[in-house]
Amino acid sequence: MPVGSRIQIGNEVFDQMIYVASVATPNLASSASATATLTVNGVLPNDLVSWNLQNPPAHIALDNVYVSSANTLTLLWAADTTGASPSTVNIIFSVTRCENAAFGTAGFPSSIV
Repeated sequence: MPVGSRIQIGNEVFDQMIYVASVATPNLASSASATATLTVNGVLPNDLVSWNLQNPPAHIALDNVYVSSANTLTLLWAADTTGASPSTVNIIFSVTRCENAAFGTAGFPSSIV
């Protein structure tokens, strides 16, 4: 059984929910994609980020989100065959950090233990 003084012991150090209002979406042509960055204080490289768009705009999807550098998320937006006009959307992000994230991906477990 794991022991220690931290609140949680194991692979995951924490999972934090973050609400970001009014994230700008890009102007995209039909079937196009584009990246944009968003400052979110506290995120670190190798954090796992999931997301939920609140009332997503028509014809655009958020295909991927990752931490490109400390405090910076990179968002990959994609439009359907109609294209998408610029707008804003509220997003809930879930940021999960591995216990050994400071060691880079080599510190991640390679199987379930």
